[in-house]
Amino acid sequence: MQRDPDRLTERTFDVLIVGGGVYGLAIAYDAAQRGAAVALVERDDFGSGSSFNHLRTIHGGLRYLQHLDVARARESVLERRTLARIAPHAVAPMRFALPLYRSLTRGKLAMRAGLLVDRIVAAGRNHGVAPSLALPGGRVFSRHQAVEQFPGLRRRGLTGAAVWHDYVVPEADRLTLSWALAAASHGAVLANHLEAVAVARDGRRVAGVDAVDRFTGRKLQIAARTVVNATGGAIDRLLGPIGMAIRVPMLMAMNLVTTREAGDVALGGRSESGRNLFLVPWRRRALFGTWESSVPCQPDAVPTERDVAAFITELNEAFPSLDLKRTDVALVHRGVVPAVAASGRVSLEGRAQIRDHAGDGAEGLFSVAGAKYTTARAVAEEVVDRVMRALPGRWTPCRTASTPLPGGHVRDTALTIADARRDYDSLVPSDTIPHLVAAYGSGYREVMDAVRSQPAWCTRVASDSPVIGAELIWAARHEMAETLCDAVLRRTPLGSLGYPGDEAASRAADLLGAERGWSDDRKRQERATLKEFYDVVRE
Repeated sequence: MQRDPDRLTERTFDVLIVGGGVYGLAIAYDAAQRGAAVALVERDDFGSGSSFNHLRTIHGGLRYLQHLDVARARESVLERRTLARIAPHAVAPMRFALPLYRSLTRGKLAMRAGLLVDRIVAAGRNHGVAPSLALPGGRVFSRHQAVEQFPGLRRRGLTGAAVWHDYVVPEADRLTLSWALAAASHGAVLANHLEAVAVARDGRRVAGVDAVDRFTGRKLQIAARTVVNATGGAIDRLLGPIGMAIRVPMLMAMNLVTTREAGDVALGGRSESGRNLFLVPWRRRALFGTWESSVPCQPDAVPTERDVAAFITELNEAFPSLDLKRTDVALVHRGVVPAVAASGRVSLEGRAQIRDHAGDGAEGLFSVAGAKYTTARAVAEEVVDRVMRALPGRWTPCRTASTPLPGGHVRDTALTIADARRDYDSLVPSDTIPHLVAAYGSGYREVMDAVRSQPAWCTRVASDSPVIGAELIWAARHEMAETLCDAVLRRTPLGSLGYPGDEAASRAADLLGAERGWSDDRKRQERATLKEFYDVVRE
C-alpha cells in the first residue's frame, strides 16, 4: 500500500469514499471486493479520529437489552462473532464484571432475566469461532463471590455482580488498518493526508471531489460516479458548501489511558451522576471509559482540563478504592461522535445514520455517521448495498463477513505464537513475538524476514515496549506511514500508552527518516508534532 496521489486523477472511480476511519475503510473494502473501482481519501491518517479513541473492546450489545432493543443486541453479537472469525489474531476474550445493587431495573433479579434473554439472543455466538475465542454465557455472582473475585467493585450496598465475556483488542489500531490493507489488496486507491474540500457536481449528479494534498498543497480533482461522505464528526464540513448539511449533533467522548497496572478482568461502576463507566485492562494498563460531554460540541472540539478533572472525579466515585489522579493519566483519548437530541438533552447515538442525498438534489452522494466500532462492517455492507443500487452493473455479493482480513489466516493464536518462538525467538525480545502475532497475524513472517536481512532492526525502539525497528521500516515501506505520528501511534503501539520518551522518539524518527529521506530539521519537526499530540488538552 503506497501513497500515490497521481493514481487518484487517472480515471473515474465507481465509488469515492471521503474519510478513513473504520467506517470509511470498511466501506472501501466492501465496495472493492464487490468489483467496483474504489478510491478513498483521508485528511489526516487512517484511523486517526474517533476510531483511534475508542475503548478497545468488541462487545455483544448486552446493554441494549436493558432497553429491549433485541435487534441491535443481535446485530452486535453477530458482528462480534464475525470479527473473531475474520481476524482471530486481533481479539482476545475478556471477562467483565458489573456490580449490582438493590434496584428493580439494575438488581440481581433484573440481571438474571437480562442474561437469560442474552443467552437466547446470542445463540450461535461461538459458531465458527476458534475454541480459544469461544465466549461462555453470562451469570450473576453472589455478593460473597463478587467481593472475593472482584475487589475493585464498590462494596457499599453491593448485592452481587453480573459477569459476562466480550473481546478486547490488544492491537486496536492494527485492526483498523487491516481494513485499509484489505481494500488496497482488492485494487482500491487510498491516500492519507489528502483533504477533500468540495463536492464536484454535474447538474444533479455528483462528479467527484476537489481535494488538496496537505503535504504539498497540490490541488487535485478526483472523478467519481458516487461519493460516500464518511467523515465522522466532520460530516457537515463537506455538505455545508452545497447546502446539504444534515446537522447531526455531536458529542465529545473521552477515554483515559493511565499508568496504573490492571488485572485480567474489566470492571464496571456507576458514578453519582448515573454514568456507567468501565475499567478495561489493555496492554497491562488500566483504560477507563467512556465519558461524553453533556452538551453538543463542534467537530474540532478538544477536552479541557476541567473535562478531564470531571471525568476523574466520576471514576473515583464509581471505583472508590481507585484514587485516580491527573498525574496517572498518560494519554487522553478524545473523539467527536454522533449524538441524538430528545427532550432537551443529548446522548450518544447508538445507531448509524445513512443518508442518500438524491432526494436533496445530489444523486450519487451518500453520507454515513456512526459511533460503534463493533458493527462498522455491517454498516459498511448496508451503505455499499445502497451505493450499488445507484450504480448500473453486475456486482459481486458482499463477502466481507466470511473473508479473513489481512493476517486473519490464523488457526490458533497460541500455536502461531509457539511456531514463531521456535523460528524467531533468538532474534527478537521475548515479548515481541506475541505482539507481532497480535499485530500482523499470519503476516508476521513478512516483518520477521526484514529482521533477518537487517539484524540491527530487531532491537526495541523503547525499553518498555515490544516494538522493534523493523516494524517502523515495514510501516514506511508498505503501510503508508508518512509521518512519525502515523508510525508511532497507529502502525505500531509504540506511543499508544503515552509518550514513549525523547530517546525512543528520536530513534523512531531516525529509522523512519532514513526511509523517507527526512532532513534533520524535518526529524525535529516530526518529534515536536508527536510530543504535541499528548498535550492537546486545553487549560
